[in-house]
Amino acid sequence: MRTAMMALAGALLLAGCSNAAPDKPAAKSAEPAGDNILHISWGGIAAADAGEAKRHWSTWTINLVDGGPAYGWLSDKGITLPHALNFELAGTGKIDAVALDNRFEPVVREDGSMSQTAEGSPVRRFALLGSTAGPEGPYVTLVEGEAKADGQTVVKLPKQAAARWLRLRIDSNWAGSGQTRLSDLAILGTLDQRGGAAIADASGVYAHEYGPILLRQKGNEVFGCYNDGLGTLRGTIFGRIMRLAWYSKAEGSIGAATLVAANGKLYGFWYRPEDRMGSPWNAVRESGLDGADLGKCRAALYPPA
Repeated sequence: MRTAMMALAGALLLAGCSNAAPDKPAAKSAEPAGDNILHISWGGIAAADAGEAKRHWSTWTINLVDGGPAYGWLSDKGITLPHALNFELAGTGKIDAVALDNRFEPVVREDGSMSQTAEGSPVRRFALLGSTAGPEGPYVTLVEGEAKADGQTVVKLPKQAAARWLRLRIDSNWAGSGQTRLSDLAILGTLDQRGGAAIADASGVYAHEYGPILLRQKGNEVFGCYNDGLGTLRGTIFGRIMRLAWYSKAEGSIGAATLVAANGKLYGFWYRPEDRMGSPWNAVRESGLDGADLGKCRAALYPPA
Protein backbone atom coordinates (compact mmCIF):
# COMPACT_ATOMS: atom_id res chain seq x y z
CA MET A 1 0.00 0.00 0.00
CA ARG A 2 0.98 3.60 -0.28
CA THR A 3 3.61 4.66 2.25
CA ALA A 4 1.36 7.34 3.72
CA MET A 5 -1.41 4.83 4.13
CA MET A 6 0.87 2.43 5.96
CA ALA A 7 2.06 5.17 8.28
CA LEU A 8 -1.49 6.18 9.06
CA ALA A 9 -2.40 2.60 9.84
CA GLY A 10 0.12 2.62 12.66
CA ALA A 11 -1.08 5.87 14.22
CA LEU A 12 -2.23 5.99 17.84
CA LEU A 13 -5.48 4.09 18.31
CA LEU A 14 -6.90 6.06 21.19
CA ALA A 15 -5.09 8.34 23.62
CA GLY A 16 -6.02 9.54 27.09
CA CYS A 17 -7.39 7.82 30.16
CA SER A 18 -10.23 5.36 30.44
CA ASN A 19 -13.21 6.40 32.53
CA ALA A 20 -14.18 2.81 33.23
CA ALA A 21 -15.13 2.22 36.84
CA PRO A 22 -12.62 -0.54 37.73
CA ASP A 23 -8.91 0.14 37.32
CA LYS A 24 -7.78 -3.39 36.46
CA PRO A 25 -6.85 -5.52 33.44
CA ALA A 26 -9.63 -6.30 30.99
CA ALA A 27 -11.80 -9.25 31.99
CA LYS A 28 -11.20 -12.51 30.15
CA SER A 29 -14.71 -13.09 28.85
CA ALA A 30 -15.72 -16.20 26.94
CA GLU A 31 -16.28 -15.60 23.25
CA PRO A 32 -20.01 -15.62 22.39
CA ALA A 33 -21.35 -18.82 20.84
CA GLY A 34 -22.93 -18.73 17.40
CA ASP A 35 -22.29 -16.97 14.10
CA ASN A 36 -21.72 -13.22 14.14
CA ILE A 37 -23.84 -12.29 11.12
CA LEU A 38 -22.82 -8.63 11.43
CA HIS A 39 -19.14 -9.40 10.76
CA ILE A 40 -17.71 -7.87 7.58
CA SER A 41 -17.03 -11.36 6.19
CA TRP A 42 -20.78 -12.04 6.39
CA GLY A 43 -21.54 -8.83 4.48
CA GLY A 44 -22.42 -6.74 7.53
CA ILE A 45 -21.80 -3.00 7.29
CA ALA A 46 -21.87 0.01 9.61
CA ALA A 47 -23.05 3.46 8.57
CA ALA A 48 -20.79 6.40 9.37
CA ASP A 49 -21.95 8.57 12.26
CA ALA A 50 -22.46 12.31 11.77
CA GLY A 51 -19.01 13.51 12.90
CA GLU A 52 -16.93 10.59 11.70
CA ALA A 53 -15.30 12.29 8.72
CA LYS A 54 -13.41 14.63 11.06
CA ARG A 55 -12.04 11.86 13.27
CA HIS A 56 -9.16 9.42 12.92
CA TRP A 57 -10.12 6.12 11.25
CA SER A 58 -9.41 4.18 14.46
CA THR A 59 -12.63 5.68 15.92
CA TRP A 60 -14.97 4.96 12.99
CA THR A 61 -18.17 2.93 13.29
CA ILE A 62 -17.01 0.40 10.66
CA ASN A 63 -14.46 -0.87 13.20
CA LEU A 64 -17.35 -2.42 15.17
CA VAL A 65 -17.87 -5.10 12.48
CA ASP A 66 -14.22 -6.27 12.22
CA GLY A 67 -14.62 -8.97 14.87
CA GLY A 68 -12.07 -7.78 17.42
CA PRO A 69 -11.42 -5.11 20.09
CA ALA A 70 -8.18 -3.68 18.68
CA TYR A 71 -9.97 -0.84 16.87
CA GLY A 72 -13.39 0.44 17.84
CA TRP A 73 -15.79 3.38 17.88
CA LEU A 74 -15.46 6.63 19.83
CA SER A 75 -18.13 9.32 19.95
CA ASP A 76 -17.45 12.95 19.10
CA LYS A 77 -16.51 15.34 21.87
CA GLY A 78 -19.39 17.48 23.06
CA ILE A 79 -22.08 15.15 21.66
CA THR A 80 -24.52 14.22 24.39
CA LEU A 81 -26.16 10.87 25.02
CA PRO A 82 -28.02 8.95 23.70
CA HIS A 83 -26.06 7.91 20.61
CA ALA A 84 -27.54 5.96 17.70
CA LEU A 85 -25.35 3.75 15.48
CA ASN A 86 -26.80 2.14 12.37
CA PHE A 87 -25.94 -1.21 10.76
CA GLU A 88 -27.12 -3.39 7.89
CA LEU A 89 -26.97 -7.17 7.45
CA ALA A 90 -26.46 -8.79 4.04
CA GLY A 91 -29.95 -10.24 4.26
CA THR A 92 -32.75 -10.71 6.74
CA GLY A 93 -31.34 -12.22 9.91
CA LYS A 94 -32.98 -14.30 12.61
CA ILE A 95 -31.37 -12.78 15.69
CA ASP A 96 -30.87 -14.66 18.94
CA ALA A 97 -28.49 -12.41 20.90
CA VAL A 98 -26.29 -9.32 20.81
CA ALA A 99 -22.74 -9.06 22.18
CA LEU A 100 -21.04 -5.79 23.13
CA ASP A 101 -17.29 -5.74 23.72
CA ASN A 102 -15.90 -2.95 25.92
CA ARG A 103 -12.42 -4.44 26.29
CA PHE A 104 -9.44 -2.29 25.40
CA GLU A 105 -6.70 -4.06 23.47
CA PRO A 106 -3.31 -2.28 23.20
CA VAL A 107 -2.18 -1.87 19.62
CA VAL A 108 1.42 -2.07 18.40
CA ARG A 109 2.23 0.91 16.19
CA GLU A 110 4.44 0.82 13.09
CA ASP A 111 7.40 2.21 15.09
CA GLY A 112 7.14 -0.66 17.59
CA SER A 113 5.62 1.39 20.44
CA MET A 114 2.24 0.49 21.92
CA SER A 115 -0.94 2.38 22.79
CA GLN A 116 -1.54 1.84 26.52
CA THR A 117 -4.81 3.55 27.42
CA ALA A 118 -8.23 4.18 25.88
CA GLU A 119 -10.03 7.48 25.50
CA GLY A 120 -13.68 7.78 26.49
CA SER A 121 -15.93 5.78 28.78
CA PRO A 122 -17.33 2.35 27.82
CA VAL A 123 -20.97 1.81 26.91
CA ARG A 124 -23.24 1.01 29.84
CA ARG A 125 -27.01 0.99 29.15
CA PHE A 126 -28.07 0.21 25.58
CA ALA A 127 -30.90 -1.04 23.38
CA LEU A 128 -30.83 -2.95 20.09
CA LEU A 129 -33.55 -1.98 17.61
CA GLY A 130 -34.39 -3.72 14.34
CA SER A 131 -36.31 -3.18 11.12
CA THR A 132 -37.29 -5.31 8.13
CA ALA A 133 -38.65 -2.30 6.20
CA GLY A 134 -35.56 -0.21 5.46
CA PRO A 135 -32.75 1.88 6.94
CA GLU A 136 -35.22 4.58 7.99
CA GLY A 137 -37.41 2.10 9.82
CA PRO A 138 -39.84 1.82 11.43
CA TYR A 139 -37.74 0.22 14.18
CA VAL A 140 -38.84 -1.91 17.09
CA THR A 141 -36.87 -2.59 20.27
CA LEU A 142 -35.44 -6.11 20.22
CA VAL A 143 -33.65 -6.09 23.57
CA GLU A 144 -32.23 -3.76 26.22
CA GLY A 145 -29.32 -4.39 28.54
CA GLU A 146 -26.25 -3.21 30.43
CA ALA A 147 -22.72 -3.84 29.17
CA LYS A 148 -19.77 -4.67 31.43
CA ALA A 149 -17.29 -1.83 31.79
CA ASP A 150 -14.19 -3.83 30.80
CA GLY A 151 -15.49 -7.05 29.31
CA GLN A 152 -17.73 -8.65 26.76
CA THR A 153 -21.46 -8.83 27.42
CA VAL A 154 -23.86 -11.22 25.67
CA VAL A 155 -27.56 -10.41 26.01
CA LYS A 156 -30.12 -12.87 24.64
CA LEU A 157 -33.28 -11.57 23.05
CA PRO A 158 -36.54 -12.48 24.84
CA LYS A 159 -37.44 -14.35 21.65
CA GLN A 160 -35.81 -14.71 18.25
CA ALA A 161 -36.47 -11.69 16.03
CA ALA A 162 -36.13 -10.96 12.32
CA ALA A 163 -34.34 -7.82 11.10
CA ARG A 164 -32.03 -6.61 8.35
CA TRP A 165 -31.42 -3.05 9.51
CA LEU A 166 -30.21 -2.57 13.06
CA ARG A 167 -29.78 0.42 15.35
CA LEU A 168 -27.72 0.37 18.53
CA ARG A 169 -29.01 3.04 20.91
CA ILE A 170 -26.46 3.90 23.57
CA ASP A 171 -28.24 5.45 26.54
CA SER A 172 -25.36 5.85 29.00
CA ASN A 173 -21.67 5.21 29.63
CA TRP A 174 -19.88 4.21 32.82
CA ALA A 175 -18.61 7.73 33.51
CA GLY A 176 -22.08 9.23 33.21
CA SER A 177 -20.99 11.83 30.63
CA GLY A 178 -18.28 12.67 28.11
CA GLN A 179 -17.13 10.64 25.13
CA THR A 180 -18.36 7.07 24.79
CA ARG A 181 -16.42 4.15 23.34
CA LEU A 182 -17.18 0.62 22.16
CA SER A 183 -14.67 -1.95 20.87
CA ASP A 184 -16.85 -4.41 18.95
CA LEU A 185 -20.43 -5.42 18.25
CA ALA A 186 -21.66 -8.92 17.34
CA ILE A 187 -25.11 -10.01 16.26
CA LEU A 188 -25.62 -13.72 16.87
CA GLY A 189 -28.07 -15.64 14.74
CA THR A 190 -28.66 -16.97 11.24
CA LEU A 191 -28.77 -15.17 7.90
CA ASP A 192 -31.20 -16.14 5.18
CA GLN A 193 -28.95 -15.11 2.27
CA ARG A 194 -25.33 -14.49 3.18
CA GLY A 195 -24.33 -14.30 -0.47
CA GLY A 196 -27.74 -14.47 -2.08
CA ALA A 197 -28.38 -10.74 -2.14
CA ALA A 198 -26.25 -10.39 -5.28
CA ILE A 199 -25.59 -6.94 -6.65
CA ALA A 200 -25.86 -6.36 -10.39
CA ASP A 201 -22.30 -5.10 -10.77
CA ALA A 202 -19.66 -3.69 -8.42
CA SER A 203 -17.80 -2.08 -11.31
CA GLY A 204 -17.08 1.61 -11.06
CA VAL A 205 -14.86 4.45 -9.94
CA TYR A 206 -14.88 4.95 -6.17
CA ALA A 207 -13.57 8.07 -4.43
CA HIS A 208 -11.08 7.52 -1.60
CA GLU A 209 -8.80 9.92 0.26
CA TYR A 210 -5.68 8.18 -1.07
CA GLY A 211 -6.83 8.24 -4.66
CA PRO A 212 -9.60 6.52 -6.62
CA ILE A 213 -10.36 2.81 -6.42
CA LEU A 214 -11.40 1.33 -9.78
CA LEU A 215 -13.16 -2.03 -9.96
CA ARG A 216 -14.37 -4.18 -12.84
CA GLN A 217 -16.58 -7.14 -12.10
CA LYS A 218 -16.77 -9.99 -14.61
CA GLY A 219 -19.05 -12.70 -13.29
CA ASN A 220 -17.63 -13.60 -9.89
CA GLU A 221 -14.19 -12.20 -10.72
CA VAL A 222 -13.10 -8.71 -9.69
CA PHE A 223 -10.21 -6.75 -11.21
CA GLY A 224 -9.07 -3.37 -9.95
CA CYS A 225 -6.47 -0.85 -8.92
CA TYR A 226 -6.03 1.88 -6.32
CA ASN A 227 -3.90 4.94 -5.50
CA ASP A 228 -3.84 6.19 -9.12
CA GLY A 229 -2.53 2.90 -10.41
CA LEU A 230 0.17 2.37 -7.77
CA GLY A 231 -1.49 -0.84 -6.64
CA THR A 232 -3.56 -3.60 -8.24
CA LEU A 233 -6.47 -5.71 -6.99
CA ARG A 234 -7.68 -9.18 -7.95
CA GLY A 235 -10.25 -11.44 -6.35
CA THR A 236 -13.81 -12.73 -6.23
CA ILE A 237 -17.24 -11.52 -5.20
CA PHE A 238 -19.86 -13.60 -3.38
CA GLY A 239 -23.16 -11.78 -3.19
CA ARG A 240 -21.99 -8.36 -2.10
CA ILE A 241 -18.87 -9.61 -0.32
CA MET A 242 -15.49 -9.22 -2.03
CA ARG A 243 -12.30 -10.94 -0.97
CA LEU A 244 -9.39 -9.35 -2.80
CA ALA A 245 -5.62 -9.56 -2.96
CA TRP A 246 -3.73 -6.27 -3.33
CA TYR A 247 -0.23 -5.82 -4.71
CA SER A 248 1.98 -2.75 -4.62
CA LYS A 249 4.75 -3.14 -7.20
CA ALA A 250 6.53 0.02 -6.03
CA GLU A 251 6.81 -1.26 -2.45
CA GLY A 252 6.99 -4.96 -3.29
CA SER A 253 4.23 -5.65 -0.77
CA ILE A 254 1.10 -7.77 -0.89
CA GLY A 255 -1.93 -8.28 1.32
CA ALA A 256 -5.68 -8.87 1.35
CA ALA A 257 -8.87 -6.85 1.55
CA THR A 258 -12.45 -7.68 2.49
CA LEU A 259 -14.95 -5.23 1.01
CA VAL A 260 -18.73 -5.09 0.86
CA ALA A 261 -20.37 -3.29 -2.06
CA ALA A 262 -23.70 -1.78 -0.99
CA ASN A 263 -25.64 1.47 -1.23
CA GLY A 264 -23.28 2.87 -3.87
CA LYS A 265 -20.31 2.50 -1.52
CA LEU A 266 -17.52 0.17 -0.49
CA TYR A 267 -17.24 -0.82 3.16
CA GLY A 268 -14.42 -2.86 4.64
CA PHE A 269 -10.75 -3.22 5.45
CA TRP A 270 -7.36 -3.90 3.91
CA TYR A 271 -4.89 -6.13 5.69
CA ARG A 272 -1.12 -6.26 5.81
CA PRO A 273 0.76 -9.56 5.44
CA GLU A 274 -0.25 -12.22 7.99
CA ASP A 275 -3.78 -10.71 7.96
CA ARG A 276 -2.91 -7.89 10.34
CA MET A 277 -5.50 -5.17 9.87
CA GLY A 278 -4.30 -2.06 8.06
CA SER A 279 -7.26 0.32 8.22
CA PRO A 280 -10.80 0.77 6.91
CA TRP A 281 -11.05 1.06 3.13
CA ASN A 282 -14.41 2.81 2.78
CA ALA A 283 -15.13 4.57 -0.51
CA VAL A 284 -18.03 6.20 -2.40
CA ARG A 285 -18.95 5.31 -6.00
CA GLU A 286 -18.62 8.34 -8.27
CA SER A 287 -19.26 6.85 -11.71
CA GLY A 288 -19.17 3.77 -13.88
CA LEU A 289 -16.17 2.70 -15.92
CA ASP A 290 -17.70 3.72 -19.25
CA GLY A 291 -16.23 7.07 -20.24
CA ALA A 292 -13.93 7.21 -17.21
CA ASP A 293 -10.24 7.99 -17.58
CA LEU A 294 -8.70 4.63 -16.73
CA GLY A 295 -5.11 5.86 -17.08
CA LYS A 296 -2.61 3.51 -15.46
CA CYS A 297 -5.44 1.28 -14.24
CA ARG A 298 -6.40 0.02 -17.68
CA ALA A 299 -3.96 -2.91 -17.66
CA ALA A 300 -5.14 -4.04 -14.23
CA LEU A 301 -8.80 -3.77 -15.14
CA TYR A 302 -8.43 -5.55 -18.47
CA PRO A 303 -5.59 -8.08 -18.07
CA PRO A 304 -4.65 -10.32 -21.01
CA ALA A 305 -6.76 -13.44 -21.24
